[in-house]
Amino acid sequence: MLSPSPRLALFCIALALALTACRDGPPQPVEAPRPFVLRALDLNQRHPDGTKDWDLKSPEARYDLNSRTVRARQPSGVLYRDNKPAYRIRADLAVVLDDGALVVLEGGVRLQQLNQRKVLITGDRLVWTPSNSKMVIDQRPGAVDRDSSLMVNHLTFHQDKDKLVFRGPTQLKRWLKERKPDLPPQTVVRSGDGSWNLEDGRLVASGPVQADQDDGQVVTASRIAGNTRNGYIDLFAPVRMTLSEGKGQISAGTTRWNYVKQQLKSDSPFEAALKKGRATGTGFVVNQLNSNVIVPEDCFIEQPGEQLKARRCSWNWSNDQVIADGDVTLRRDAFNQTTQAGRLEGRIGENGALSFGTPGQRVQSRIKLEENSTGEKRDQPRVSF
Repeated sequence: MLSPSPRLALFCIALALALTACRDGPPQPVEAPRPFVLRALDLNQRHPDGTKDWDLKSPEARYDLNSRTVRARQPSGVLYRDNKPAYRIRADLAVVLDDGALVVLEGGVRLQQLNQRKVLITGDRLVWTPSNSKMVIDQRPGAVDRDSSLMVNHLTFHQDKDKLVFRGPTQLKRWLKERKPDLPPQTVVRSGDGSWNLEDGRLVASGPVQADQDDGQVVTASRIAGNTRNGYIDLFAPVRMTLSEGKGQISAGTTRWNYVKQQLKSDSPFEAALKKGRATGTGFVVNQLNSNVIVPEDCFIEQPGEQLKARRCSWNWSNDQVIADGDVTLRRDAFNQTTQAGRLEGRIGENGALSFGTPGQRVQSRIKLEENSTGEKRDQPRVSF
């Protein structure tokens, strides 16, 4: 039987081997456990009903047991919607914190929509909170599709709603047919904060809004709202459009821009300031492809010495041709002349003045004459062909 002293010694030796705490001198630092090196990482998450939520894989990862942190190289994964793949995601590096409560992707982040418009969301860093279905890109965020490019300061993607919420300043570039990075866009739209629903196409953005066309036209508005699936953006009043080459400026109410057809249309009253004179009417249609403005109702054109009224007018600013249709009345201050016709054609000269002619058309003109010898005034109608 061992004496108490040897027993105590054996106990201390055992305790020292187990805890390295029963020995003479100061305690030695405990070496931190090395992280596990995993040849492959395969994480997946499901909804409470068992349908797929997301998958994340990596060819190489390290797991820190103390912090419950995974650091993965070349991660890639899939986000699911209605149990079907909706987005594919990848980056250079990933840090998975608290066993998947938070995921940080860094370097060459790409979130690719797999259906609909196949929008590609990019950035340098993405912070993902799977429990909230929210992804935040705060370093060089952007989004592109077949014919557009969106650049913002801060981007939040709500995975469960297919919705992008962005903070400006915002720059939206649009190509007429297909986006080509080596070619300049046809339109650049600048605005403020906004949102874009990738599922139904709804787009809204605060102002001030400015759209610059490659032909020199500039359109401004207080804010915008539209639908990228249907190919239009509504510009909210006050709307101003400056035509190319200093041809004039149009001030109008809410205007719809159909960027697929390259057409701007408004049903509100407008006023156009020209080089010499002005024009007003109810509504207008601007066809950007053929440089034509149509005033469908209540057309009125005024310039020094002349006023013209008609039911409908059109103006081609590329060749400066003007056509007035329907109950046309042209009044000239000189001789108090009034000309009426079903149609008049005119042209804006280099000095900005508008002159009308009537090729092949029957018109009726009335000139107010000066007093005759008897002191009477009379109007003399004149008909020309």
